[in-house]
Amino acid sequence: MAALEADIIVVGGGGAGLAAAIEAAIQGCSVAIVEKNPVLGGSTIMSVGSFAATGTVHQHRKGIIDSPQDHFEDLGLLNEHEMQSRWSGYQNVDNLELRRILVENAGETLAWLESMGVRFFGPVLEPPHRKPRMHNVLPNSRAYGYWLLRRVRRLGVSIRTEHRVRSLLRDGNRVAGVEAETNDGCRQQFIAHAGVILACGDWSSGREMKRCYARAELADI
Repeated sequence: MAALEADIIVVGGGGAGLAAAIEAAIQGCSVAIVEKNPVLGGSTIMSVGSFAATGTVHQHRKGIIDSPQDHFEDLGLLNEHEMQSRWSGYQNVDNLELRRILVENAGETLAWLESMGVRFFGPVLEPPHRKPRMHNVLPNSRAYGYWLLRRVRRLGVSIRTEHRVRSLLRDGNRVAGVEAETNDGCRQQFIAHAGVILACGDWSSGREMKRCYARAELADI
């Protein structure tokens, strides 16, 4: 089977992968998405759909004075609450650098989603957050997949579902593409002229990866 070539290969067609594909295509790159499931959307379209952010037009409209720093502090309160109620006995291991990136960019991200067509109502108060900053997607979380997929198709992104990536293709130290396997066992190579974006989810269910890269006691959580 001939290899499929594109400037950018995106592994994973959930919310992150769709967003990456859109931005790469807007910049003029040819893009291909490789997704293991029959449909795009990933865990994003199965989520609750809520989105906590500060400095949004929805907050401004309601006169809510908020800041990323307040959001940062409240996420600490939320994390402590979760550890006490669900993971008693485990140390708080929140990544503060990632938390900072989240709160500093959440408002801009929500605005970007709205520019794609996604709509939200709110914000509403969600304790232990001290201010209303929870925005809820309309009509449900499947709207993320609908609007982002619509934009992806308009931009001419190539989509390959039911292709599970099995390995990275290397050219020396450079990742030059991926090899995927279809449900019937066929192998397909995807060659990336500019780069490969891995957007295939976290490793919250990967015990060996948590044991290796996080903490041994977190492996069974």
